[in-house]
Amino acid sequence: MYAHPVLIMHLQTLFKFMLCHRFVPNSFGIGVTIPLVKDKTGNINDVNYYRGITLSPIISKLFEVVLLSLSSAALETDCLQFGFKEKIGTTDAIFTLNSTVKYFVDRGSLYTFHH
Repeated sequence: MYAHPVLIMHLQTLFKFMLCHRFVPNSFGIGVTIPLVKDKTGNINDVNYYRGITLSPIISKLFEVVLLSLSSAALETDCLQFGFKEKIGTTDAIFTLNSTVKYFVDRGSLYTFHH
């Protein structure tokens, strides 16, 4: 962290009090939402071409990092979870699904639906 040691000491004290008293100030949850254009070639007057991002106060982000480092062991996810995990995502989920379907099709376990 590139801050004066006094600032670090004050943040440590603040975060310890917050954890000890189980209280997070409401202002930690306030953010500013900014619309970003999803597709610059589309109609920028159409609201569907935008997505929102929220800018949060940096002190809130710091507190999140502290909480995550303190509780990371309790936040273990299942190895079959693909979303909201670092270095894994939709591509991995699609590969796993295709591999699973191929496995069962190759072994004659294809289940078909009849209307």
